[in-house]
Amino acid sequence: MTGIVKSFFNENLLLPRPVQFVGIQNYCDLLADPMFLNALGRSIIWTLIILVFEMIFGMFFAIVLNANIFAKKLFRCLILIPWIIPNAISGIIWKWFLNESYGMLNYLLRYARIIKRNLPWLSTNELAAISIVCIIIWKNIPFVTITLLAGFQAIPKELYEAAQVDGAGYIKTFLRITLPLLSHIVIIIAILTSIWNFNQLDIIQVVTRGGPGVATLSLPIFIYRLFMDSFQTSYASAAAVIMMIVLTIPTIIYVRKLMKG
Repeated sequence: MTGIVKSFFNENLLLPRPVQFVGIQNYCDLLADPMFLNALGRSIIWTLIILVFEMIFGMFFAIVLNANIFAKKLFRCLILIPWIIPNAISGIIWKWFLNESYGMLNYLLRYARIIKRNLPWLSTNELAAISIVCIIIWKNIPFVTITLLAGFQAIPKELYEAAQVDGAGYIKTFLRITLPLLSHIVIIIAILTSIWNFNQLDIIQVVTRGGPGVATLSLPIFIYRLFMDSFQTSYASAAAVIMMIVLTIPTIIYVRKLMKG
């Protein structure tokens, strides 16, 4: 509530001026601010890309872990490791792993003769953006996998047995039985992970700090910079309110789904 109130004033902790009511001026300035619009657009695009890939990989791993494979329980435990590690620690690990000079990724790629020279994973715009997206996907796959796996476990085996009797193949069974019965879980996962991904701050701040330049500047990082670097509290509050409004839409959908369930 305090942030909403502050967004209608011109408070800046670095400027010794009286705080005045400016109405919606901060919001108008934000909507005309190219950096804010780029950060907002980048956050939305990243959220959609991450959602698609984490669903694909999460579904794949859930199918594998639901099958009768060797050491199934062990793999179910191991896949939780990325989710268990705190975001800041994950960021530190990946920052070391992707380091251009001594990072393990470049070493492995050179050893496999895939590349001839080290790649600047975190110091070029395209590679830094790809790296951040991949890290967040890696971080969220365990949650998606385990949640979908729980959904698989809840599907009655009699349905699959009946499908086999009717001569349905694996793909047809998956499309006609598995996906429809998992649809409500998929929707909830999509909404929850989209909210988390849009709000992602820790990993980006630790790995790239929004750089190089503004290549990985998401909306949360943009707001963080306004608060912590330039102390534009009112302007940052207005940006945070807009982010809250954007996130309200999937939140309402999630609550309605939850109430129906």
